[in-house]
Amino acid sequence: MSVIDSDRPTASAGRQDASPKSGWLRRRGAADSYMPYVLIVPATVVMLGVIGYPIFKLIQLSFQNVNAYLYLAAPALVRYIGFDGFTKVLSDQAFWQSVERSVLLTVEVVVLSIVLGLAFAVLLNRVSNWAKVTVVTVLMFVWAIPALVSGTVFSWLFNNTGGVIDYICYELGGKGMLDHNWFANPTQGLYVVVAACIVWGALPFLVIGLNAAMTQVPKELVEASKIDGASPWQSFRYVVVPVIRPFLLLSTALSFIWDFQVFAQIWALRQNSPEPGYQTIGVYLYAQGVASSHYSRSAVVSIAMIVLMLGVLVFYIRQVIKIGEQD
Repeated sequence: MSVIDSDRPTASAGRQDASPKSGWLRRRGAADSYMPYVLIVPATVVMLGVIGYPIFKLIQLSFQNVNAYLYLAAPALVRYIGFDGFTKVLSDQAFWQSVERSVLLTVEVVVLSIVLGLAFAVLLNRVSNWAKVTVVTVLMFVWAIPALVSGTVFSWLFNNTGGVIDYICYELGGKGMLDHNWFANPTQGLYVVVAACIVWGALPFLVIGLNAAMTQVPKELVEASKIDGASPWQSFRYVVVPVIRPFLLLSTALSFIWDFQVFAQIWALRQNSPEPGYQTIGVYLYAQGVASSHYSRSAVVSIAMIVLMLGVLVFYIRQVIKIGEQD
C-alpha cells in the first residue's frame, strides 16, 4: 500500500466527520432564519387582538343600524344597511363644515406649535443649567394637566366678566376690550382662544423633545459652519434642522393626529354645549354619534376621520421611508 493509498481512508473519515456537523449547521441556519418570525408571533397576536378586533367591530358597526334602543332593548332588530350610513353622513353639510374647521384649525395649531416649540427649544439650549431645569420642571407640570382642566382655565382667562386677558388688553391701551366676549364670534373663539389653549398644551412635549434632539447635533458641525462664515440662521437652517429632521417629522405627524381630533378643550371652553360654529370633526363625532346614541353614525364618522388622517400622513410616511433608505 502506497503513502497516497494510506491517506485515502483518513480523508474519507474526515469527510464523514464533517458531514454531520455541516448538516447540523444547515439545520441551525434554517432555524435561525425562522426565529424572527417565531419571536414576533406573540406581539402580532396581541396587536390583532388590541387593534385589529376593534377596527373590525368599527367597520361592522358602520354598516349596521345600531342605536341605543336597538343595542340595549332590541338587539334582534339590528341589521345590515349597506352604505346608507355613509350616504347620510357624507351628504350632511354640517359634517363637511366640521371637516373644514378641523383642517384649518389643525394647520394653524400645528404650524404655531412647531415654530414656537423650535424657538423655545433654541432658547432653552442657550440658558444655564439651573434655568433649564426650572423651565423643564414647569413644562412637565403643564404637560401633566388634563385637557379638560386646561380648557376650563382658559375659559376663565378669556371670560368677559373678570377675565385676565381682557384686563391685560385694557391696560395695554385697548379700552374697548375690558368686557370683550371672545366667544361671541365662533371664528375668533375657535381660531384664537381654542388655538391658544391647544398650543399651550402641546408646547411641553415639543420643547422638551426638540431640545433633546438639538443636543444630538455635533458642536463641531456648528462651529465649522461659523468658521465658514455662516450666520446663526444659516447654521440653524443648514446644520441643525437636517440633524433633527427625523424628530421634527415625527412631532409634526403626532401634532397633526392629536390636533385634528381635538375635543376636550373645545368641550370645556364652551361649557359642554359648543355652538355649531365650534364643531370640529371631534365635536361633531361626539354630538351626532355618541350624545344622540347613533352608534353606527359615529362609526362612520370615525372611519372618515381615519381615512382623512391617513391621507394627510402619506407625506410623513414617504419621508420616513426616504430617511430609512438613506440610513
